[in-house]
Parts: sequence; C-alpha cells; structure tokens
Amino acid sequence: MSTTVSTAKELGTAISNNDNQIIIEGSLGDAVITINAIGPVAWAVAIGAIGVAIAGIAITAGTAGAGAPVGAASELVAAPALIATLGSASTATTAIGIAAAGGGVGVLSSMRRYKAKREDGKVVLTKRW
Repeated sequence: MSTTVSTAKELGTAISNNDNQIIIEGSLGDAVITINAIGPVAWAVAIGAIGVAIAGIAITAGTAGAGAPVGAASELVAAPALIATLGSASTATTAIGIAAAGGGVGVLSSMRRYKAKREDGKVVLTKRW
C-alpha cells in the first residue's frame, strides 16, 4: 500500500500505520532525507533530545496550558542538541512534529526502517524489512 503525505502529522501517522511505501510531497521530504541520513551515535543524541522536547509538549498539553513554563523549559534544553545533530531548526521542528504525531520517538526509530530516495521531485520512503 502506498500513502502520499505532505505534513509531519500525516507522515507520523503513515509510519505508525506501518505503510510499505510513503510518498512525501513538498519541503517535508528534505527534512526526512536529513533525518534518515543521521548516523547511529548522532541518532542516539537526537532521540534523547526529541524525547525531552516531546515530554515538554506532553506536560503543556496534559495540564491544559498550566504546565507551559515547564514544557517550554524542557524544549529549550533539548533544542541546542537537536539542532546541532539535525543541522537546522526546521529539521528539528519536523522531527518533533513527526514524533508527536506518531505517538512518540519510537515512530522516528521506525522511520529508519525505510529507505529514502528522491523520485520525480518527491521523496519516497520504502520499507526495508
């Protein structure tokens, strides 16, 4: 089954659904190529930082906004490591969006099971195993 996506939320959902092929339209594809190219050591740093950022989002959402100061602090702690690892704030934001949409950092680990390639101006993720 092939799914076409154009937002981080749609991508997170498609990966969570374990789709065999995902076609990514728009600028989201550039961030996905970058995320997929990260080596194992950098990946561990990125996952840790994304986990901290997601925890900040969860704290803010779970308290109907009352936990916003704590959530924002968590995100500020995570941001420098994440941006340094992923190379840009927009890629870091995309990674956080994918993780939030897919239910956590596990969806990003699942994304690494896909091979990313450019095809006709789009990025296509094909499941490796």
